[in-house]
Amino acid sequence: MSYLTGPRLAFTGKFIADVSTVNNHDYAYKEDKRYTAEDYASWKIGYWNPYGTGVWRLTDCRVTGAVTADGGPVSDDPVIGMAVTDADDRPPAKMVDLDTDQQMVSAIWGLLVRLTGSDGVELLRGDFDVASFTDLWARNWSPGKSFEHPPHPPAYFGASFQSVLRGLAWGDVSASAFLTTLKEAAADGLLSIKFNVTGYNAGYGVNPPDNVRYLPNPPDFTTGVLTGSIGVARKDEPRFFPLGRRIQPVTSDDNASGPVPFYYASAAVDDAAKRLSIDLGNSIPFKEWRGAMVDAPLQVGYFGGAQGFVKLADVTPGNAWYESTAGIVDVALTDDQLAAVGSSPLAIYSPALKTILGQESPDGRVLKADEFVFRMSPGDKAPVTLWATKFGKPLEGAQISVTLDPTGLSGYGGSPAVGVPENALTFSGTLTTDADGRAELVLTGGDPGEPRKADDIDGQVYGVRPAFADATPLSYYDAYDFISVLLWSPYAVPEAPTWEQDIEPILFQYANLYPVMLPVLDMADYDSVRKHLYSLQTAMSLPVEDPNYMPVVRDLSPAKREAVLKWAADPVRGEGKAPLPPRPTAVPPAVQEALNWLATKPIRPPFLRK
Repeated sequence: MSYLTGPRLAFTGKFIADVSTVNNHDYAYKEDKRYTAEDYASWKIGYWNPYGTGVWRLTDCRVTGAVTADGGPVSDDPVIGMAVTDADDRPPAKMVDLDTDQQMVSAIWGLLVRLTGSDGVELLRGDFDVASFTDLWARNWSPGKSFEHPPHPPAYFGASFQSVLRGLAWGDVSASAFLTTLKEAAADGLLSIKFNVTGYNAGYGVNPPDNVRYLPNPPDFTTGVLTGSIGVARKDEPRFFPLGRRIQPVTSDDNASGPVPFYYASAAVDDAAKRLSIDLGNSIPFKEWRGAMVDAPLQVGYFGGAQGFVKLADVTPGNAWYESTAGIVDVALTDDQLAAVGSSPLAIYSPALKTILGQESPDGRVLKADEFVFRMSPGDKAPVTLWATKFGKPLEGAQISVTLDPTGLSGYGGSPAVGVPENALTFSGTLTTDADGRAELVLTGGDPGEPRKADDIDGQVYGVRPAFADATPLSYYDAYDFISVLLWSPYAVPEAPTWEQDIEPILFQYANLYPVMLPVLDMADYDSVRKHLYSLQTAMSLPVEDPNYMPVVRDLSPAKREAVLKWAADPVRGEGKAPLPPRPTAVPPAVQEALNWLATKPIRPPFLRK
């Protein structure tokens, strides 16, 4: 039952998320001029990391703990201390937002996860299915003393990623009883992986009066810390969340008058093993950025009718506990306790505050979409699997209502409007779950027109929210539990595309939005593109999941990509235009140094090949 059950390992370390930020605001898209180094230095255009590469990497991650299939701790096994790392024979993964008006589902594309021994020998590798983060919340109560100036707001937040590893390749794991068991248990050829990210360093959040960034980036810029788990996955369960139970906070970011003491948690009951496993890995806050975890004791239990809260186990949070367990608590249950939790809401209680911090809904029902982020062209159909459970068991015959809901999109109520026209994305408004608690929602893309043409942004973003038809204020609710869709505008591929008429308008925007490319490839310049035409063709012809795919941000519609590739086969310039002004040359030394280093590597992205 996903990473929650054993055998399971825990790991901790750091990550790099070197995202570009010129594309964070709508207005940065519509300029018809070439941005200059001064533009990128401004907070308005460049924001906090204009020269970001998009790279997402695991770094300094080690296995810190493990449990057996029956939930027992693993201590004397060589798996402890092994490195959890990413690719060594291909480019690193990329982090990508869905859209400038939906930046709350940032996804990791093209990640390869590897496990290596102390001698560096690879024992396991698997491809990470593209996954977006969930359960974003203000997890760090203060910046502490780590920053000289007020940090940019991302420093305060935490979130989670869950996915599966597929295409597993195992080395010789015979020296590790734990890995041998894990390999045998992964009979479907899948592993489940979940990790929590926090402590991100986005630099300083200072917006000077002259609108120019003047503060140097602090140490560890664009890095964060993570703690996660790897366990067994089955092909008949969701990939992006555990099929089990959900505990929601009593105090959320929306209704908090002070720091939030607890956030969403997932749990599962293994009837055969008589064990409750609950994931508190992204539920407990930190007193300060990359500092001590809030260590007030907690109790895991359930509501026992007239008995009120019934304790099942004590939990003493802390950094050492968190790093060695990834925040997952395994509780052995007696027969009576197993029967009780089978039909009673789980809860988390704070003895110090004498209050419930989080609890399952009274009816124990949860409804979630597995894959919840989609990119679509007009005419596309996207199937979405919805899963309904009641106290962790499949809920048959549940009536589901599905509606458009743009409230989670950043452009809602602003300019340009999002979620319109409403009739461009269609689906059935009512569904019923089957015996496995599943229902298939089919999204059909129509023609959204060009509702954001004024800002030169392609297509439109939509929010779709499924819910139980008879939901009440006491029902389970998570504001982030909705489906996000980017629906591109229709585009007719020209019969004989030319650079001036058809291709330059497409690539000009990328040249402006992603200046890290400029020292190698100026996508707004015909001669530069011709010089790197083979590399461009190679990168744009790759599967979109590939880490070498271009554009990195995955926001070019398939039709426009087809047009670029069609032109590349016969790169006609067309009618001449006035020459463009010189491209910016003031690339930060650290970025130039990284590009120089990459150019010396035998395996590197196509756009860096000479």
